[in-house]
Amino acid sequence: MSESVPAAAPMSLDEAATVLDDLLPVLTEMATTADIPTTVCDRLERLTETLGETIQVHADRFDALEADNNELRSTVATIQTRLDESTAHIETLESQIADLQAELRDERETRAREAAEDRKRIHEVETQVEEATDDETTDTSTDPDTEPDTEATDSRVQPPETPLEEVIRVPEHLVKEHLTANQRRARFVATDVHEYTQRVPAGYAIRSSQLRRVLTAGEDARIYTQTVSRVLEFLDDLGGDAVKVRESKRGERVVVFTESLVERIRTYQHMASNTVGTGTEVVG
Repeated sequence: MSESVPAAAPMSLDEAATVLDDLLPVLTEMATTADIPTTVCDRLERLTETLGETIQVHADRFDALEADNNELRSTVATIQTRLDESTAHIETLESQIADLQAELRDERETRAREAAEDRKRIHEVETQVEEATDDETTDTSTDPDTEPDTEATDSRVQPPETPLEEVIRVPEHLVKEHLTANQRRARFVATDVHEYTQRVPAGYAIRSSQLRRVLTAGEDARIYTQTVSRVLEFLDDLGGDAVKVRESKRGERVVVFTESLVERIRTYQHMASNTVGTGTEVVG
């Protein structure tokens, strides 16, 4: 039983073309020795040359395709690398967004608690002011030696329509005790709002940069951006529908007070200033 001969590895196209080149002289010599007609030898030589040229052309095309394939593989590898980097970047952004959302929730909860505390504190001040007013009214009405004051009776102003107006009317001796620093700053600006704002179609407005300068001048100290933001928020919250915080075309925040609110504040301040010297109470 004969042993099987392992099959030889297939030749490349370049190797096949070389073999045909080597085979041509051998066939020519064999044809001459075997006394094969010249026409047959010529035909055999042409066929061998044509076959060799054809194989060489295909070999060149194969090399070009192989080079293109290598380039495509490199491109695919580059794209995969960029895709991996983009995926990692997206995951990082998603993580950062999740962190920011958590911070935003915490900030909202903190602001909600602070707002609740502010409303409670303002309510307490309002209650104390009402009680003090009632006591003074009772004392005046029960004192037989007290004569009715027609001027005081006429010294009435429109009742406050917003929490901001109520804060403005808080007596000075209660301000520091019951209002936070930023609430006092908001009260400081609102009290003379007509002096710090500019007339606009929607009412009276002041930019955040102008607000910073007003607060700086009022305290003779450096005012930080966060402080300005908190004062803006208090003005917005306490002012209700009469105060709006908007953004200018340049991206700067602007506080806009309605004309009716500014007029009520000016009227109250005018009446309060006129009654300081006479001791007449401004009721409202």
